[in-house]
Amino acid sequence: MVKAKKQALGRGLSALMPDKPIFEETSPQQKIVMLPIGKLQADPDQPRQIFDEDKLSELAESIRQFGVMQPLLVTSLGDGSYRIIVGERRFRAAQMAALAELPCIISTYNESEQAEVSLIENIQRENLTAMEEAAAYRRLIDNFGYTQEQLAERLGKSRPYVANTLRLLQLAPQYQKMVEDGRLSAGHARALLSLSDSRLQARLAEEICRRNLSVRQAEALAKSWSEEKRPNQRKPLAHPAHLHDLEKRFTSTLGLPARLQGDLQKGRLVISYHSADDLENLIEKLLPERKR
Repeated sequence: MVKAKKQALGRGLSALMPDKPIFEETSPQQKIVMLPIGKLQADPDQPRQIFDEDKLSELAESIRQFGVMQPLLVTSLGDGSYRIIVGERRFRAAQMAALAELPCIISTYNESEQAEVSLIENIQRENLTAMEEAAAYRRLIDNFGYTQEQLAERLGKSRPYVANTLRLLQLAPQYQKMVEDGRLSAGHARALLSLSDSRLQARLAEEICRRNLSVRQAEALAKSWSEEKRPNQRKPLAHPAHLHDLEKRFTSTLGLPARLQGDLQKGRLVISYHSADDLENLIEKLLPERKR
């Protein structure tokens, strides 16, 4: 029974709205009505919390010229007003465009289904931030009983993608804020999470912002620091300072952990790679003339 429900909701608004921007009534349940914009309310629990004002202005200008091309999905609150399930961006842009009314479909979903549809449609339709997406995934798992596998299938994502997105919620609040602000990407955040030491996390976050490190460089730096902290590894303080500096330069340039063993007279340089892509990138950097 639960699986059947997921499949029904899986069609989302595609089951209610035509693909073309033409308002056609195909059944009483799909009837499109014009509602006063003052009677519509945003959903306080919708996943998107940050709206790009420039993009809203662009949408508002489009609405002024062409109108609202797709109706909103709303639910009646019983007092003459309606809560938006899907379409808050269109609602906000329509307010900016000074529209008096909006085309809407009044939902027949129950309260639980409305919350589920709102979450899933917003994830699929809106460009959520990484933290908003992670929070929405957690709500779907906690409130509606999805497993990570079911959620991945439901959203057309891979299982590792869902798992990695959920991991972002393990970040300390200050790093979640950096992801929200765009100072750290989701990939940078995962590099932070690979470090169990909070001091190293703070150091890596600082290095990422100061040196504008790529995700690959951040991952390599995190890995090299993790290896330095292992009991069987040579302690950094015992390593000659000039060799330690060379190691860091090699690591930064190659984007992979590098260790110098020996001294300036004799020794070896050990470069660690952990995937075929790592090896291919290393070859391209060391042998740029190599023909593929």
